[in-house]
Amino acid sequence: MNKTKVLLRFSALYALIGTFLGSHMAGAGSMLFRAIHAHILLVGWLSLFAFAIFYAVFAIPKHSKLAKAHVWTALIGSFGLTFGMWMHYFKPDWAPETFSLIFYIVGGTVLIVSFGLFAVMTFVYGRYFGDRG
Repeated sequence: MNKTKVLLRFSALYALIGTFLGSHMAGAGSMLFRAIHAHILLVGWLSLFAFAIFYAVFAIPKHSKLAKAHVWTALIGSFGLTFGMWMHYFKPDWAPETFSLIFYIVGGTVLIVSFGLFAVMTFVYGRYFGDRG
């Protein structure tokens, strides 16, 4: 798996969705989606983009299980948090309230694990970081 490419493509999708939501809110004159819009752009676009740049800049071993777990938890967590948030706030008929809340909480928890794994990676692979020049 090309971690940089996967993260970059998903970040681009989140950027598109987030800016569309912002445009919709501006056009509708309603701030109804503001929390979801903010989380899609910050967690989806910005975080995934930053992680993509991290993998592009630093030579993390390609077969690192830690890095693979980080990428998967980042993707699953960003989707789970933002989609769970949408279900929790908008309460679609097809999703029971308990399911929506659990989806939201589990998504956020997986995202926290992802950030934890990222923090661990900065110590495990610290030898790959250094000043240039």
